[in-house]
Amino acid sequence: VNMDDAALHEIPDGAPDQEAAALATDEMNRALQALHALPVRRQAIFLAKWRDEKSQGEIAAEFGLHKRSVQKELTRAELYLRKILRRPKQPS
Repeated sequence: VNMDDAALHEIPDGAPDQEAAALATDEMNRALQALHALPVRRQAIFLAKWRDEKSQGEIAAEFGLHKRSVQKELTRAELYLRKILRRPKQPS
């Protein structure tokens, strides 16, 4: 396919600009620092849920907890991370 320079300039560039990339990198660094600041068990439960995609029942069995305890740990982790990242809670 042959395209002239004018046609190439009409193709949208989906890459983020430098400022957006810098802001995203900063936010990712803050998120990782906040995650590492969580108590070890809470961090492990959070990662089991969101990284490993385990159900609350699976996490409860793995950690020897009640499902309600897992739910509380996830809520505490989420509230802490939202506070650090200054993100409001999304309506259910």
